[in-house]
Amino acid sequence: MPQPIFSRRVMLIAAGAAFGASAVGWDLFSPGLSATAAGTYLRPCGSVPISSSWQGHKNRNPPSGEPGTDYAVITGTQIRAAANGVIVDRKDSTTTATGRYLALRTDDGNYIRYLHLQSSTVPLGARVARGQVIAYSGASGFGSESGYGPHVHVSLWIGGTPLQLGFTNSVDFENYAQPEDPVPIHQSSTYSWNAIVPVGVWTRVPVAADLYWLAHSSATVKETGDLTIYFTASGVTRGFQVRVVAETLNASGGVTNVAPQPALEIHGTIATTRNSPTYGDYSLPYSLSGPIRLFAEVRALNGGLRIQQVTVKKNYWVS
Repeated sequence: MPQPIFSRRVMLIAAGAAFGASAVGWDLFSPGLSATAAGTYLRPCGSVPISSSWQGHKNRNPPSGEPGTDYAVITGTQIRAAANGVIVDRKDSTTTATGRYLALRTDDGNYIRYLHLQSSTVPLGARVARGQVIAYSGASGFGSESGYGPHVHVSLWIGGTPLQLGFTNSVDFENYAQPEDPVPIHQSSTYSWNAIVPVGVWTRVPVAADLYWLAHSSATVKETGDLTIYFTASGVTRGFQVRVVAETLNASGGVTNVAPQPALEIHGTIATTRNSPTYGDYSLPYSLSGPIRLFAEVRALNGGLRIQQVTVKKNYWVS
């Protein structure tokens, strides 16, 4: 299987690497961190035909007033955010050539518009994540639901809005779109741990009876993916902390290096009794190369805290 090309920043762990804080830093390993640099944008509807390219829009006579890429999809197709960012403009009428649209200001400072929508699913000002469904495709424009053939038009401006840079000064979105990842392997497990967690002591989290490993790689097999650990706890007043630890192994399976990742703190649910359940989750993208394995640890911040259930879900690729 070919190694996937990722469109997000991933946690890179290499056998034999130095794992000190000075070597990797907090930012790279922060739970849930995603990259939004240009060149990593997600196409709105996956791998679908392009009915009109950005250059095709430029070559029209007269040229398009807002050059972009037209993706040929049926009405009602899910449209996903190209990157993390904020919805900064939304139009819900079919008037003008754009029809309904959404505008996304990505975290890297760029600006993307999705035109001719059937409907939007996120409000103005909403923060959205890369891959989140934000709209459904349509054919709206010129005061009609069928001002065009069904498609989604995507326009991109680098470093500014179309009002700042000019509507005709968009760039080719396809030059900034990441090739599609192969379909990942999905894995899910739930374990009823039902254990009291010691205060102030990092305790390894089982994902099944006597099993602790979240992911692993070898000298010949790499693994890259995303994992999320869901916790159900009781007796939570102050809260508890969660972290993932990477262990590098030698050829005999012995541990040669231990690299704890930054911890995430989960607080007790507000306005509940001590025995009411508290739910928390910890997410981490990762890429393992060499003999490495990952496991999770928890540390209670108050006495009497019990982790009742642990669920692990991950999507991953091996190569």
